[in-house]
Amino acid sequence: MTPRSTAFVLFLVIGVAAGIAVLGTNPPRSKPIALAPSTAPSAWPDYSVNGPGFVTPAGPQGELITLGYRLVTQTFAIIGPEAPDPAKRFAGNNLSCQNCHLDGGTKRSGLPLVGAFRKYPWISSDGKHEVTLRDRLNECMTHSMNGKPLPHESREMDALVAFLKFIGDPAAEPSTAMPHPPVLASAARGAEVYARVCAACHQPDGLGRRLGSVNDGRGYRFPPLWGSDSFNASAGMNYVSIAARFVWRNMPRGVDPIHPQLDLQQAWDVAAFLHAQPRPPGPAAR
Repeated sequence: MTPRSTAFVLFLVIGVAAGIAVLGTNPPRSKPIALAPSTAPSAWPDYSVNGPGFVTPAGPQGELITLGYRLVTQTFAIIGPEAPDPAKRFAGNNLSCQNCHLDGGTKRSGLPLVGAFRKYPWISSDGKHEVTLRDRLNECMTHSMNGKPLPHESREMDALVAFLKFIGDPAAEPSTAMPHPPVLASAARGAEVYARVCAACHQPDGLGRRLGSVNDGRGYRFPPLWGSDSFNASAGMNYVSIAARFVWRNMPRGVDPIHPQLDLQQAWDVAAFLHAQPRPPGPAAR
């Protein structure tokens, strides 16, 4: 080896060693939002940790769509009760939209938001009212988020609508009814299922596990399933059939409808147990 090549090798080794000293053996995780040209997905997007993730689209609405994505995945940080700007504290709890609409609304079995844009507006069941997408989003704000409505013309509302429109071209998943349990659901049996399967993440007291501490605006690693920082009594997830279907198809995280961990009866039982737990009242009861 020539002196020049030897010097190059030494330089390379020193550079690698210096990089390890600075970064450690575990390199930093890539940013969750990349900036690159992108168009609306023509196929079902995948914003899960194992998928390609969300990419900020090019064009004049790219920044607004990205804010919408962040509002879905980091709701607590932007419009939660611990958000830095008190004027933006519309949500009444520290949940994120994707606690129910899994993987940024792209998990097929996890109450997906993909395809939701094309469903609105629609006429209410009594035939008297038109329900817009903004109306429906505010229903989530006052029920699941236990907060107050976003102003219809606010930047936050515009961002949510822009994001849902961006991911809204692929056809929505067909909805199937939740099969009835073999026997009537039992909250007592559900308590046993919760203690054995669910409490490891959501904690025995059901209050979840925070990423940080109270008032830091960082939300939860595992969200609370009841208590003052959970969804309220009017939320869809407080309906036993909806909770049972969600749990059966998605919980614990990592399962899917083809490979569930809980059987049908267990899913109904634990949903009945969750329904019996204390939580904030719905808007009409306040």
